[in-house]
Amino acid sequence: MIPENEEIESILRALENNKEPIIDAGSLPINRQIKVKRVHDNFTQTELAEMLGMGVSTLSEIENGHRRIPYKYREKVENYLYREMYYDKEFVGPIEQ
Repeated sequence: MIPENEEIESILRALENNKEPIIDAGSLPINRQIKVKRVHDNFTQTELAEMLGMGVSTLSEIENGHRRIPYKYREKVENYLYREMYYDKEFVGPIEQ
């Protein structure tokens, strides 16, 4: 198993080099998907937590797999992951499905 930081760095390097990622982020557990997308979009935990309307400790616990996503944040998290595209912290537009 690849350590989490190496896995994220590998994905980011592949994206920067316009190559296919080594793994499909959609196949990761949702807590890992959040972290990979957050790092890719260049958000800190504080920034993303604020954007999602949750506390930083809540987001940290979710990303680390110590807590499930509370129901009241589920839709915002799903929108961020699957329906919104960001580039360097800026909203680019909806993800075409």
